[in-house]
Amino acid sequence: MYRIVLFASLAAAAFAQDPADLFNRAPADVEQALRARITEFYRYHVTGEHRKAEALVADDTKDYFYDGNKPHYISFEIGKIDYSDGYTKAKALVVVKMAVMLPGFNGKVMDIPSASYWKLIDGKWYWYLDAAMRNASPMGEMKPGPPRADGAPPMPVIAASTEELFAQVKADKAEVEVKAGSPDQIAITNGMIGPISLAVQGKIEGIEAAFDRAEIKPGEKATLTVKAADGAKAGVLTVLVQQTGQKIPIQVLLK
Repeated sequence: MYRIVLFASLAAAAFAQDPADLFNRAPADVEQALRARITEFYRYHVTGEHRKAEALVADDTKDYFYDGNKPHYISFEIGKIDYSDGYTKAKALVVVKMAVMLPGFNGKVMDIPSASYWKLIDGKWYWYLDAAMRNASPMGEMKPGPPRADGAPPMPVIAASTEELFAQVKADKAEVEVKAGSPDQIAITNGMIGPISLAVQGKIEGIEAAFDRAEIKPGEKATLTVKAADGAKAGVLTVLVQQTGQKIPIQVLLK
């Protein structure tokens, strides 16, 4: 199985932990040491020096790291890091730029947000994945497809194109109409087989927009409520699906 599953599993896991279990601020030396290790690990994926990257993998994850092909990243950027277990475990948001070699994507270069998991062992940080993390994806658990004639392992069943993938997350309408004291709402439905996380991007003068929940389980909906203050202006907001990068434009009109 091509290790595109690697970044898919990380993306799905990126929002799975309970924020109440995380410590958002670490001592400066802890943060500096971890960022240095993450940078080294991902740099080896850019240069293709995977044998060097192997040295930064925890023993309980080495067999997983050995299997299959390794992803090649064009570049990467480290974002927020959350800590747990007294700063001995961490989850870093890393956005990797890579060519997606799947049907319908045709090598398209995309920015893939992924969660990178690390734990402190004998004073050094090591990348790891628990067994439960290894088969997850933005579309849910990766299920094997039908057996292949050449005897190779079956490919996972996934969306055939970006259009098919994006069609699984829908808004019930494309615009809202508001005025002071009279809000409007839009429902976003998750048709994928795994949970998704939503965020609102963009700002409009006098307009406030918020979801009733940030994560939607399969088959469920989240409601975006848009409110206007006196003197508000019309404009466009964007709903971002964190796991896939899909952007849904929402036109805000004034009554």
